[in-house]
Amino acid sequence: MINAIIIDDEPAARASLALEIKLHCPGIRIIAEAGSVVEGIEVIQSNRPADLLFLDIQLTDGSGFEILQNIDFQNYKIIFTTAHSEYALRAIKFSPLDYLLKPIDAEELKAAVEKVLQSRQSDFYEQIQRLVQQMNPGMASSRVALATADGIHLYFVKNIVRCASDGNYTTVHFDDRTKLLVAKTLKDMETLFRPFHFERIHKSHLINLDHLRRYYNRFAGEVEMSDGSFLPVAQRKKTQLLDLLNNVNLSIQAE
Repeated sequence: MINAIIIDDEPAARASLALEIKLHCPGIRIIAEAGSVVEGIEVIQSNRPADLLFLDIQLTDGSGFEILQNIDFQNYKIIFTTAHSEYALRAIKFSPLDYLLKPIDAEELKAAVEKVLQSRQSDFYEQIQRLVQQMNPGMASSRVALATADGIHLYFVKNIVRCASDGNYTTVHFDDRTKLLVAKTLKDMETLFRPFHFERIHKSHLINLDHLRRYYNRFAGEVEMSDGSFLPVAQRKKTQLLDLLNNVNLSIQAE
């Protein structure tokens, strides 16, 4: 039995797809549904293992691709759904994946399910990776999902200045001087921010290079961030950081 999750912001569309799956794809069991980016991330993280995602491309609070940016999708097969043919065509243009145009046609549903389930997981993962990279709108409008004590929230990447290790947790520092304690290690955060302009400069510090103001050639090395903080640079990270800074012509203070 294949466990599946439906993510669509229209309740009627979710109900219709669930019914079509029940009637025409008896080997698939719907184990959860969601109606937004945040709900989608939550149900995926709380319903492991799921095998197949039916993912609406355009959701009320964002894009289905934002969900993929915030989960480990290497163990999932994904069928995109959309009411807008231009979105579907754009997705197919960049990656040989399948999609369903709403309202869902039974024959197209069966064909899409057969196609994705027969594909090798490694090939499928690579295709999804390429698609997410192509659809990534850039850091200016990209958001990440961070889990706090009161649930999952989406935050703009551009507003995050730095992340500091706090045991098995991480404190996220924003450009408005607010802070957020997140239930992830700094290593987890490093993976989350890998597609963006972030650099691990120390065992305790991950920084947004767009918020780096100066590098000081004192002690082993030190950086000044846009929030006024001064952070140490680990000796083994110094050469790599200087190479990055030379590429963006950031000022280096020899103090």
